[in-house]
Amino acid sequence: MTTEPTFRQATKDDADAVLAVGHRLWDEMGEQSGFTQRPTEEGLARLFAGEGGGAVFVSEIDGAVCGFSLLVPEVQEPGVAAMGAWLLPETRSKGIGRELALMATDHAREAGFTKLRGIIPKDNETALSFFSEIASLAQMVGHGMEYELPL
Repeated sequence: MTTEPTFRQATKDDADAVLAVGHRLWDEMGEQSGFTQRPTEEGLARLFAGEGGGAVFVSEIDGAVCGFSLLVPEVQEPGVAAMGAWLLPETRSKGIGRELALMATDHAREAGFTKLRGIIPKDNETALSFFSEIASLAQMVGHGMEYELPL
């Protein structure tokens, strides 16, 4: 029996489950997944620790992580963060990605970021469409925070 998805901020105890989702997506899609390389524990450690306002959020169905969002501070641009959401294929188009993206956006506002960028995979029209829809919601949730889609 499939239950409704649950959402929460991830902890370091979720690292293996988040990496498993990231690895599956990388193995299936490569750079079209939105990752620049296969995700690593080291790469996510600072986000799990909340360094610089970064964060990881997860969605679970029946106790298993089915998707996550990342809020990644842009080191070279203070006040700017990048946000992305990744879901297993079987859980897409159910509102889970939208909720994860909005959680990351709300966290970005609370952490004091003034600009948020969507992480959009190269040549991934589905992701571009998703983030185009998220842009207007992100601006409402962000209370004036600037949101931009990379070109």
